[in-house]
Amino acid sequence: MAESLRHAYRRFGGMKQSEVPWLVWLLENPDSPLALAGAIPLKEHDYLHILLNRGKSPDDEAFIIGFTMGNDIHLNKIHIWIFKRVVRFLYPTDYRLTLKQLESFDLGLQLGKQLPTKNLCRFDYSSVESWSVDRVRAILHLNPMVSLAKSDR
Repeated sequence: MAESLRHAYRRFGGMKQSEVPWLVWLLENPDSPLALAGAIPLKEHDYLHILLNRGKSPDDEAFIIGFTMGNDIHLNKIHIWIFKRVVRFLYPTDYRLTLKQLESFDLGLQLGKQLPTKNLCRFDYSSVESWSVDRVRAILHLNPMVSLAKSDR
């Protein structure tokens, strides 16, 4: 039997919101007054790691953030400019991205823009948690993206 999204998430084991530094929360959490395009709740962010077959490395994290931002119809060049400067120089050391990791961010950004399904940062994942990962990928049109997302490794 195929693994459900809920089960895959339990196995993935993401972070708790309380572990996220305030500056990261400020730009990447949809509850923040200064959230950038693509801001997504932490659990749903982890769902995208699973659905795009990405792990927890800094490259994977950069890719997922880029993908989510690129997929948001409200993204503009200012969001990208702000994010790249803050994540490179102001984020806590363990959360900063190198120039190489920013390449993964850019790849995610481009793939997120190409996806026909938009605004995955606001999709109601609770409605599909019991579905298989493959079925969720299919309804969100993520199947072609999974191959592309893995190609930069």
